[in-house]
Amino acid sequence: MGDPFVPDEERLKRFQDWGLVRYYHLRPPYPPETFAILSELIVDEPRAVLDLGCGIGNLARPLAALAAVERVDAVDVSLAMLERARELPGGDAPAIRWLYGRAEDVVLAPPYALVTAGMCLHLMDWGLVLPRLARALTPRGLLAILDLQQLLPWRQEYRQIRRRFASPPSWPELPLVAEMEKRGLFRLLGERQTAPLLMQQTIEDHIAAQYAYSSLAGLDGEQRAAFEREMRELLAPFARDGVLCFEVVATIAWGRPCPGD
Repeated sequence: MGDPFVPDEERLKRFQDWGLVRYYHLRPPYPPETFAILSELIVDEPRAVLDLGCGIGNLARPLAALAAVERVDAVDVSLAMLERARELPGGDAPAIRWLYGRAEDVVLAPPYALVTAGMCLHLMDWGLVLPRLARALTPRGLLAILDLQQLLPWRQEYRQIRRRFASPPSWPELPLVAEMEKRGLFRLLGERQTAPLLMQQTIEDHIAAQYAYSSLAGLDGEQRAAFEREMRELLAPFARDGVLCFEVVATIAWGRPCPGD
């Protein structure tokens, strides 16, 4: 078995497809407390933030509205994501620079007081990106790694359905931050979890949201029909008048990336 943290080029391509991007807004947002925590982590000047793998700007757009932030450089390898991000509320904020490119070599404007990144780190070459971030941060600047979790009452049954349909398989549920520390690329300094955010979503929107994840974005028509039948059967007992309720929490782990050799 190969290294599960090596960047997956096939998965990366899927995030550049409008077929995935069109559903991305249906993924749960970050709880509001996320941005209070991130604001507290900005202690240096200039108060510039680098958001890696920004997607449609679910972090970048709210960050740009914070009083603690002067500028957000939001980077993504998907032009479709960046185009959609500009269209959404706050996407035209003058404080945001939408940058098309890879975290490994996109042209940046350091120093940054804070770098944010979500699970997109699975798609990056840590050996290149983390030392680069170490050089791009201010003396007290931090890298904040965010993990958004959906607390689904039907989680175990859903995982079985997803396992049957996902291609390529879902990312391994391995401790990403611990693995980065083990490899000498990151030093953890703190971690907090937000209070839960209550989500309400129709069954149909919840099913459609699954196509915003790379492992399910490539299903053909027949596969989608089968997937949706199984999902409706699973979700129906949990819904009231066709609406599901579940909670979402964000975990923010912060520290310093290591400069490498």
